[in-house]
Amino acid sequence: MYRLGLDFGSTLTKMALTKPGDKDYPSPQAIFQYKTNDYVPDFYNALESFLHQENIPLKAIDQISATGTHANLVKDNILGIPTRIVQEIESIGRGGLALTGLKEALVVNTGTGTTYIDASPEEYRHLGGTGVGGGTLTGLGHSLLGCSSVHEIVRMASHGKLKNVDLLIGDVTDQELEHLPPYLTAANFGKLAHPLYTEQAARAGKEDLAVALINLVLQVIGSMAVMICRSCHKTNVVFVGSLTRLPQAKDIYAMFSKVYGLQFIIPPFAAFGTALGSTLVSSPEV
Repeated sequence: MYRLGLDFGSTLTKMALTKPGDKDYPSPQAIFQYKTNDYVPDFYNALESFLHQENIPLKAIDQISATGTHANLVKDNILGIPTRIVQEIESIGRGGLALTGLKEALVVNTGTGTTYIDASPEEYRHLGGTGVGGGTLTGLGHSLLGCSSVHEIVRMASHGKLKNVDLLIGDVTDQELEHLPPYLTAANFGKLAHPLYTEQAARAGKEDLAVALINLVLQVIGSMAVMICRSCHKTNVVFVGSLTRLPQAKDIYAMFSKVYGLQFIIPPFAAFGTALGSTLVSSPEV
């Protein structure tokens, strides 16, 4: 029998199907997502499409768990299957730990905004959050690039040069600074209005702005994680949520790991960590 976890985010709804007893449990057996809205029939259509795609009959699911901002879309059962709405903070924390096998970590949920969870076997604490996230990326993408599609922003960024937009450590000093490599950003978008870099700023095109925008969002999220780790004494940072799929995330957070002496981890299935975690919250024996 399967368990289905639902993460109703403000932008995307994610589904994760697990099979207790499988050798890879609790990693998802299958995953699916669609754009969140308040029209309940769309949810049922998405669920049916998911199960049809995976060739899994409805009767093979014995439990559904739901969490997230729009979890009120579901009641105590879905298509006759017992359903439980579970706490989002614990879902994020348990999902991050399960995907990495860690006993404790700072789990960072990168969605429309960003949430920071202190996760340990004893408790899951909400330490704070920031409004910088996927909503920032698409909102500023619309304003700066005339495009709010994450896929298109990523495509443009793949051809961009960060040095045409960001003021880097190497731009502001010739000194070798301990733990601060010259390619690290000193000021996001700092060259665009700087009188010493008018030529570079003039060359900055949409591709350069796109890579600088992604860099801004991921660096703000990562910088906050560093500061929170210092206060809660964590050395592992686990990322879950949609922004983990940005191709730049791996390199940016590898740099953060090196510079700050922390382990920044993007596990497999990271985008579906909260949906997975919800199945674990509703299964106390796990």
